[in-house]
Amino acid sequence: MIKTSRRTWWLCGLLFLATVLNYLDRQVLALTAENIMAEFDISKEGLGEIIAAFRYAYAVFQLAGGWLVDLLGPRALYPGAVGLWSAAGMLTGFAGTAGALWSLRFALGAGEAFNWPCALKVTQRLLPPKDRALANGIFNSGAAAGAMIAPIVVTLVTLSFGWRAAFVVTGVLGGIWVLGWVWLTRPVAGQLGGATTTSGALVHTLRAILSKRAFWLLAVSAVIVNSVNYFLADWIPLYLKTERGFSFAIGNTLSILVYTGLEAGNILVGVFVKKLVERGLSLAVARQWALFLSCVCMSFVALAGVVSSSYVAVVCLMLTALGVAGFLVIYLTLVQDLDTAHVGASAGLLGGMGNLAYGFLSPHIGRLSDLHHTSITFGVAGVLPWLAFLVLFFGLERHEAP
Repeated sequence: MIKTSRRTWWLCGLLFLATVLNYLDRQVLALTAENIMAEFDISKEGLGEIIAAFRYAYAVFQLAGGWLVDLLGPRALYPGAVGLWSAAGMLTGFAGTAGALWSLRFALGAGEAFNWPCALKVTQRLLPPKDRALANGIFNSGAAAGAMIAPIVVTLVTLSFGWRAAFVVTGVLGGIWVLGWVWLTRPVAGQLGGATTTSGALVHTLRAILSKRAFWLLAVSAVIVNSVNYFLADWIPLYLKTERGFSFAIGNTLSILVYTGLEAGNILVGVFVKKLVERGLSLAVARQWALFLSCVCMSFVALAGVVSSSYVAVVCLMLTALGVAGFLVIYLTLVQDLDTAHVGASAGLLGGMGNLAYGFLSPHIGRLSDLHHTSITFGVAGVLPWLAFLVLFFGLERHEAP
């Protein structure tokens, strides 16, 4: 029987810090984009291509991440992944060409894709089932924390030492994390090693997942709603500064409010569904209401693109973020119900599809912004989530319904 020691909870804290760094490192580009564009003479379309490099790498390694973690074990793979993304982030501060930026963002995406598979494997190996939900909640909360910390850290460092220093500082923090991991995991190294797996087992898993009709229905949500989520993370700080006229410091600070909407959505949708079920609604109907109201909130992104008041636009973006998070919470519960034996593989495949789709879209988002047609992007982002909702509402069988 697995027993939870004090050292194990310290390791959970280390998983939280890794997730904070994961989001901190990826947000530096979005928060310093205008400085980078000016120095390298890059258009927004060019910026979109650099953003796409991260998403393409993340997609490829997310698809293979679960299998590699099983094969190699998190004890060796996790610090390797953190070291890779930290080095890529730090070296971005020394990049001399746009091509170097593209390559380093690709390396960043490759490393960051392993964070969740590794962290989930650690909690599975070291904690009993009764403690895993708490442990997963601890490390997963690092995503919101990292997104909200990033604007503060990056703004202060950039204003004091320049945009390159922001990449170097955040990258160095990852090196410190690796040292902590090596020290804390020494007594449990045997529990975090790899395991034998076969290509036949991998093919069987893929066949089992891809043969399910519900998988392809959920893929619509993976592509659409994840793309809206990534759009908020990658483009809104730049939008607030270049198209809404906010200063570097104020624009980055206001982006914290948008990320706060994401955190609020993560919490509120769970409470909302629980309350509806307690009032007598079925779980399926409660989830449908949560998805519907999430789409209503996401519709406000269309208004953000045309409203005259910049502060009203920020409020609209907060509501959009709340809706994105709410929709994704229900989507993830449906992924868990899809195939209980292959949850990690299912999530990896769907997440990879979402990242590939957004990687393709990102340069086009930049091109529309270059042409001063950002309102078109906002309008599409406000309408398409309704397609995802309708597919889930009408596409799933009654017993599979959200």
